[in-house]
Amino acid sequence: MGSQTILLPENNQIIKNIKNYEDIGGLQGLKNALNMKPTDVIETLKKAGLRGRGGAGFPTFIKWGGVRSDPSPKKYVVCNGSEGEPGTYKDRFLLKKNPYPLVEGLLIAKYAIGATRAYIGLKAKYKIPVANVKQAILDFEKAGLCEKDDVSLFLGPDEYLFGEERGLLEVLSGGGAMPRVAPTYILGAFPKPEEHNPTVVNNIETFNHATHILAKGSDWFRSIGSEDTAGTTIFTLSGNVKNPGMYELPMGTPFNVLLNTHGGGPEDSNFPIKAVFSGVANPVLTPDKFETPLDFGSMKKAGSGLGSSGFIVFDEGVCMVEAAAIFSSFLARESCGQCMPCKIGCQNISSLLWKIHQGKGSEKDMEAILLQCGHVTDQTRCFLSHEEKILMESFLTTFKQEFLDHLGKKCTFPKKAFLGKIDDFDEKAQKFHLVNYPQTFMT
Repeated sequence: MGSQTILLPENNQIIKNIKNYEDIGGLQGLKNALNMKPTDVIETLKKAGLRGRGGAGFPTFIKWGGVRSDPSPKKYVVCNGSEGEPGTYKDRFLLKKNPYPLVEGLLIAKYAIGATRAYIGLKAKYKIPVANVKQAILDFEKAGLCEKDDVSLFLGPDEYLFGEERGLLEVLSGGGAMPRVAPTYILGAFPKPEEHNPTVVNNIETFNHATHILAKGSDWFRSIGSEDTAGTTIFTLSGNVKNPGMYELPMGTPFNVLLNTHGGGPEDSNFPIKAVFSGVANPVLTPDKFETPLDFGSMKKAGSGLGSSGFIVFDEGVCMVEAAAIFSSFLARESCGQCMPCKIGCQNISSLLWKIHQGKGSEKDMEAILLQCGHVTDQTRCFLSHEEKILMESFLTTFKQEFLDHLGKKCTFPKKAFLGKIDDFDEKAQKFHLVNYPQTFMT
């Protein structure tokens, strides 16, 4: 399967202004939407089969339709542009190339659900995407396509839970990135005792797809991808591969096509690929499952998950005990501390993993990790603790012998493991720049 440029501009061009955008067919989706009933816009997304691209794959029409049907006088639509999942860079890449479909998609959503305002949440550290989005919003206002403050940008911290949609709304509402108990369609932006303000939250790629669907139709979108998941997505491929980067491909493309045809296979022929992780939220994908089609249903059947389509690749030279310790330490560090079973549990698990990696562990420590995994999710309000449980159980069951080989022995693997949290991408060098965490994180 070859690449397919729907979301990404052809010839890798950068769309610098709204005229350039209109010249390549932009604004047609909004024009079409405004000539339809709001309910027909949502019905179009239903017929298209659009599923959210943020990780869960939830049908977009259900999310939009549920908020539209709520009788509350105030409703909001919010774009989650935090993109803090390790191994993922697609949303920032889209904003660097062309921020205009995002603003158009938000205006379509605002109209469809009857929202008061729309918001885009980005991390303050994303300098170029932030500047591009500001300019795109201004261009839409100057062109008379929206009123001032119809779409607004808000900035947040470089924290993992800023990407959790309830934590995102807390930041928008003036708080910290601390997930609430109630979902966003019940307790939305700027809530008050008498106003719960239901809110639609989708990621950047999802709003981009909505824009293209309204421009080209549901049948067009359905003709691309798989029966389970229509359309394309932008896959981020990083780690021990020859050609890391972003690849827009139809949903249902087998992973080995992404890895070998587009990614060029292993970076070193002496070290075959050992393990692949779709961020830090799903079980490992091993080589015996590399023929799995990349859509939500197929990846679930394979015992893993598609997540946000960002894949971290490790070869045989990397220690899985060290990788587990790094992933667990990341989740422990990013846990907000509202739920003690999560915060303390993740810290305990990461400490035991580093102990094993340093050759000081025992089988009792391995048992203790699995026991802690059984309690880390007790009475927790967000998915972070579940990620810890799912991921660590996957490491220990899939690579049990590797863990046993570390007991009482120092690690002998030649390559260092890494988290894969992406800071930037150098297109000319085709190289990702990863976030450097303080040394105290890696202990």
